[in-house]
Formats: sequence, structure tokens, C-alpha cells
Amino acid sequence: MGRLGTAIRRLMSRGDAGFSVPAMDGVFKPDNRLEQAERLLTLDDIDNLVPAEAGLLCSSGNSLRRIELRGAQVVSHEIARFEGEITFIARAPDGGLALGVEGQGIHAGKPGSWKGRALPRAQPACAVAGAFAADGTLFVCIGSARHGARAWKRDLMELGRSGSILAFPPGDGLPREIAAGLAFPYGIVALPGGRIAVSESWRHRILELDPHSGARRILVEDLPAYPARLAPASGAGFWLGLFAPRRQLFELVLREHNYRREMMATIDPGEWVGPDLAGSARPDQPIQQGSIRQMGVLKPWGPSQSYGLVARCDADMNPLESWHSRADGTMHGITSVCELAGAAYAASRGSGTLLRLPAGGKGSSHG
Repeated sequence: MGRLGTAIRRLMSRGDAGFSVPAMDGVFKPDNRLEQAERLLTLDDIDNLVPAEAGLLCSSGNSLRRIELRGAQVVSHEIARFEGEITFIARAPDGGLALGVEGQGIHAGKPGSWKGRALPRAQPACAVAGAFAADGTLFVCIGSARHGARAWKRDLMELGRSGSILAFPPGDGLPREIAAGLAFPYGIVALPGGRIAVSESWRHRILELDPHSGARRILVEDLPAYPARLAPASGAGFWLGLFAPRRQLFELVLREHNYRREMMATIDPGEWVGPDLAGSARPDQPIQQGSIRQMGVLKPWGPSQSYGLVARCDADMNPLESWHSRADGTMHGITSVCELAGAAYAASRGSGTLLRLPAGGKGSSHG
């Protein structure tokens, strides 16, 4: 994003939760391409996607599923089931898998031969993303040390900064913490030269980390939405899912500490003023209803609580183009994107839909 615009917004706000948010413009100019993308199947709680030999692997609640892409026919099979919700999937270069399972930690191996990998200390089930390096090291994002994965909104409202990155060596060695104090790291991908890139949701940015020295560098900052998982793209680029929009009202709530604390103490979390994975048709949700309707018509430019957004980035993680599902759409809550055989696949957790969109892109022009 533009460094000058970021600097100006910082001058106009206090800390991480100011009034000003970047406009959806330039590379992020809104369109309807995500809403118009091919809808392959409906799957409750569809979340993490990874490519596999015969198609895709995806998580759906506590179910690990294989999605076979047979031309126009798409078939989904359950290949493993766990007692807790699957919070991430990572696939190793040799085809092995690593899964985060709520309440059970990390499972590694293949269906039928899972082996547990111990976490370094007792933590809630918030291992939300993982990626393997070429040497077999597994990097895992712990979004929060205080809350589980489903309680992400509470972590945001508490201004959570307890996230960390763990590095599990190949074999049975214990992991080491390579970064701490992160604001809900939700995506990770290996970079050339042994570095990694991490999406830091509550600070709306992507960091580059050196796993050996711990050195950090900001690659992209001041994103217009909360970033989720990262994945490699063709042409040495990357895919980024952004799971919920930033809004001035949300930033105001994060800034007004007394209001925010009282809201959390006295109101059901489903009624909190803040981002969400899906829209609501309930009449008591004013930001979803009254503020974005004129003459009974839902306006696409309205400040909705949920949004659908996918970005394709270059090798330096600079966004090149984007796909949108706006306030009047339903393909919201994009938590994962992956590329396979010339197409990109996106998981809309808000609608429970697997989407397919062309991976070739339109270059830096957004048209």
C-alpha cells in the first residue's frame, strides 16, 4: 500500500486503532469477480485448502476431506475425522501432512498413521496456519496464547498481541519459538533463502521473518481488511485471503476502551460491533441493514460487517489484483486460497462455499 497514505493515516490516529482506514481503491478497487466466480460445492465450515495429487485437501469442522476435480464434476470425500475442529492443514514436500486439531495440538503424518507433535507449553487450540520449508521444517502460527481459534473476535477486541511462530524440526524434535508478541498471525508461507512471510491480522500487515535471527521486516502494511492465510502462486507470487473488512466504526470501538470493555462484559459476542465472517439478515444488526439500504435496496458500497476479498501478490508480496464480494454479496469470510493446475481455489467460510477463479490474472491493471 502507499507509504505516504499510511503515514498520513498514522498522523490522524492513535496507535493501532485509529479512525482512519485505507480506502478500497487502486489494486483493491471493488468489483464483483469473487461473487461471480464458479461455485464448486457447498461445505459447512470449509476453511483451510491445500493442493494434493488428486485435487485438493480441505478442512470442514472436524473433518479432513479430499476434493476430487473431475472436469465439471466435483466430488468431496472424508478421509479422516478428529474429536476437535481442524484449525489448519499444511502439506510437506514429500506429501506428508500436518494438522492443527482443537484440544489435541499438532498431528503429523498421513491418514491412518497420525503422530502427535507436542507444543512447548499449554496453550488453547489456536494453531491457525502452517507451512513446510524445503528442508522439512514445519512453521506454525499460534494466533493467540489466550483464546482458541473460534474466539478470534474476542482476541481482536482485547487488542491481542500474544501470537507466536513455532518451528518444528524434521523428525521428533521439540519446536522452538522464533517470534512472539504478534497480533494474531493467521497465515504463513516459505520464502526463498529460508525466510518466511507471516500475515499479522490485527496489525493489517504482512511481515518477513528470519527464522534464525528473528529479524523482522514489513513487506506490506495498512491493508484494507484483516489478512488470513498465504499460499504460493505461479510466477513466484503469492495468494492472500482477507477474511473480514476494516471499518471506521470498528476502529472507533477498538479505540474507545471503556465502551469496548463494557460491550464485551454485558453483550453476547454475536452482537458485538466488529468484523464478522458472514452477513446477517437480522433486523437488529444496523450496520448490516439500516446503514446500507436505500429504498429497500441493499447497496454494494455499504459498510458491511463481512466482506469477500482475495488478493494475488508478486514475489515481494505487493498486491497486484483482487477479487471482491461486496456488501450485497454472500461469498464472504475468505480464510484460505490455493492454486492448482492453472486455477485458484478460495474457501468462503462465511457462506460455506468452495470457489474457483482463473489464476492467470490481469497483471497490475485492475480494470
